[in-house]
Amino acid sequence: MPINLQGPKSSFNVPWFMIDFRNFQILTSTIIPGDITDSKDVILTEQPIPGLGFSPVASGGGGNRKISFTIPVIKRNNTVGNSLQIQQFFNLRERAFGIKSIFLRQTQFAPNPKVLFSWGIGSVPLPYFVKKVDFVHKQGWVNALGNPQFSEVQVELWLDQNDPLFRAEELARKISAFAGEFISAFDTVSRQTSQESPY
Repeated sequence: MPINLQGPKSSFNVPWFMIDFRNFQILTSTIIPGDITDSKDVILTEQPIPGLGFSPVASGGGGNRKISFTIPVIKRNNTVGNSLQIQQFFNLRERAFGIKSIFLRQTQFAPNPKVLFSWGIGSVPLPYFVKKVDFVHKQGWVNALGNPQFSEVQVELWLDQNDPLFRAEELARKISAFAGEFISAFDTVSRQTSQESPY
């Protein structure tokens, strides 16, 4: 009797989200991010040796995991357009600490916001430094009061690998990799003996 490794189909959608720790806000929307780039450098160094026909390669460690994506922010049915939602993203590139920052003087070396991000990268929610938040306000999508109605927010996040949440995720990832190996092998064998799609 074959083993069924198919999970149940989703009956609901969990929206993407970012929790802004320093401004105490949740950023989310019904529109999910576009294509998500998930990159991490592997640092290798060539070590030339005179007279040798090749350069030995030494491992120099690894770079930071970087997540980047674009999220559309659309709001047409009010007088302020999407400007209120845009302010949430704007806070991610400022050294702010919520409402109290209006009344308290900012210190020179206050850190930039850090977020807990989750969506579409196969990881549990993890803490990231906010590296970039850029806006593209679409021409032709500005209302009569001059407020934008359709903007694209370009975000880049760098994983904080010193955070305890990352340590827990790292252990879960090692275990998941073993399960992934089994599933891949099973799908490969079953595809050879069945016309059913493994996906």
